[in-house]
Order: sequence, then C-alpha cells, then structure tokens
Amino acid sequence: MIGKFLLKNIMNSTNKIKIAVVHDDFIQFGGAEKLILEIAKDLKSEIDFEVEIFSSLISDRWKKILKEKDIKFTESFLSKIPFCYQISKVFFLSDLFYLSFQSFNFDRFDIVFSSSTRFGHCVLTKPRTFHISYINSPARALWDERKYFWGKKFLYLVFKNFLPQKRIIDFYSQNFADLIISNSKNIKNKVLKNYKLNSIVLYPFVKEFQLPYSNSKQKYFVLISRLVSWKKIDFVIEAFNSLDLNLKIIGTGPELIPLKSKSKNNIEFLGYVSENEKFELLSKATGLIFPQNEDFGLTLVESLLVGTPVIYFNKGGAKEILNSKLGTCFNSQDMNSLINSLKLHQEKQFDPNFLRSYGLKFTEKSFTRFIKKLIKSRV
Repeated sequence: MIGKFLLKNIMNSTNKIKIAVVHDDFIQFGGAEKLILEIAKDLKSEIDFEVEIFSSLISDRWKKILKEKDIKFTESFLSKIPFCYQISKVFFLSDLFYLSFQSFNFDRFDIVFSSSTRFGHCVLTKPRTFHISYINSPARALWDERKYFWGKKFLYLVFKNFLPQKRIIDFYSQNFADLIISNSKNIKNKVLKNYKLNSIVLYPFVKEFQLPYSNSKQKYFVLISRLVSWKKIDFVIEAFNSLDLNLKIIGTGPELIPLKSKSKNNIEFLGYVSENEKFELLSKATGLIFPQNEDFGLTLVESLLVGTPVIYFNKGGAKEILNSKLGTCFNSQDMNSLINSLKLHQEKQFDPNFLRSYGLKFTEKSFTRFIKKLIKSRV
C-alpha cells in the first residue's frame, strides 16, 4: 500500500508541468509585483501545474505574503549582501543584476515565464525549456534615460558611462526569449524599436474582487503614485493650489517633503493605505489624476472598475486605452493644461456603469486563459 501511494505521488509530480515565474525583484508593492503574484496564484491553482517564483531580491514583507499563499520562491545570491534591499539600485552600476538572473538553474522546468521592467528577462534557458518573456517596459534607465534621470543630474553623471555596455547586454538577453509578449501596443512599439523584435500584445489585468462602487461622487480628486520626480506630480500641486480643489494623494517616495512644502491645505498626503481604503477613496472621488507618461498604468483600470473617470496626460498607455467617454485628457505636462482639463472635466457627465463595463475588459479571466492555453500548447 505504501509503495503504491509513493509511486502514485511520484507519477503525479512527474506529470506536472513545471513553471518558473521570474520577476525583477519583490521590494516595492507596485502594480507589476501585484500582477505577477496573481499570475502565480492562478497558475498554481491548476492541478497539473507546479509553480515556483524566482527573483533577484524578495523583501521580508513579500516573503511573508508568498508563504501565506503557499507559493515556493527562490531568491538570488544578491540576498546575501549586507543591506541588499536598501541599496538594490546601486547594483545597477555593476553586472550583478544580470548575473543574479543568469545564476538560476531552470533545467528542471518546462516553462519560464519572466516579467520584466528591468532585467527579469535576462534568464538563461536550455532548448527544452520554453521562455515566455512578458515585457511591462524595457528598462527605462537604459532606453529612456531622459525620463528616468529627470531631476537626477548627479545620478546620471554617475551612470551614463555604464549605459552603452548595459544596453548591449540587455539587447542580446532579450533576443534569447522564445516568445515575447508586450503589455500594450505602446510597449510593442518600444520592443520593436529597442530590440528589433516582434511581440504579441496582452494587456495586464486588475484582480476583480468585491470592489466598492459608488454612483454619488464627493468633491475631491485622487492621485495614486510613487512620489518620484519623473511622475511629474509638481505641476499637479500647482494646478490644485490655483483652483483650490481638494486632492488626496496616496503613495510615498523621496519627493514627499518637497511636494508637501509646496502644497496648500486643500491637498492631503495620505501615504500608504490598504487596498480596501484605496478603492473606497477612489470609488467616491470626482476623478483620478494621472499626470505621468506610463507604459500602461493599472491604476487607470482600477479607477474605471470602481466607476471613477480619469483626468490623464494624453500619452503612452493612457492614450491607448482611454477616450473622452472615460475621462478628460490634457496634452501638456504643465499647470495651465491641467487646469483647463479640470474645468472641462467638472462640466462633463460620466456614466459609472459604462466606465465599469469598459474596465472589465482588463480583468483576470482572459489573461490567464491565454497564458494557460499557451503553456499547455508548448509542453
């Protein structure tokens, strides 16, 4: 009996499709990290899939989450360096990030699914292992340095001599993937331009749980973002100071103190809030402010799903997925352009039901159905 039980378990384990899910790092708690967690959870729910996460660095907070979800994970040798989580960006100066991904051994896996905004796609696989590379964005520090190093002149002077060599490594690493998926048409164009490679488009998704929903909006706007210079939040502060409209800012970052010092009492900095609090605030807001040029922007979809329109900079992912029925655009990242859009926005009427139905196009079911079908077709 025991022998039969062991043999059955060995056969079940052998028959499973082994999938390695790779991501840059799990330090921040942003959209890309939440997305890859949901992908791993969904793949793990399949009885014939065996899933393990690999990453250069995984913070204690993320390790706790992964353990709670019963998801196996492996961290690279970078985790053995003292203060690695605090100084992770410094590793970019060396080749350590590339080496951390190339140090993983994927011989026992059938599929590697990498998610990358920087170096996650730089894994090495043997011919029997099929590598699906999901690109959230080519590394901005390499391919869009003007945007990435905005307001960081000293940092750019330190990094700039390393950039040409790293672009070469990045270019050839991306060419090793068996299939490239871009998270939007915007990124598809960047992949073609930077890597000279074709890709298919598969939009990311927002996990649709019991999201709050409100037809009655209150007199405040919401901005959800990391407070960093390239997000261009400074001109939003100027516009709301001028109009004396209420703005609630969710998020933290190095620009918190400078932005606070410029703000009047009508602007409230909430810092980190829970997911439930975020959606509650967003569902009752007059609109979401989206001032940056993002490659996609999951926050846009979250806003639509709770029936809240968006005031957005008309570039990148926002231009691709939004229109005048879903919000109000502005064409220049400056105070006057945003002021004009805010005035126009307050004169318009939006149908929360239409916003939500449009947002449902970016939910989990279609994404994971495609990925699962793709995985099974390659094994």
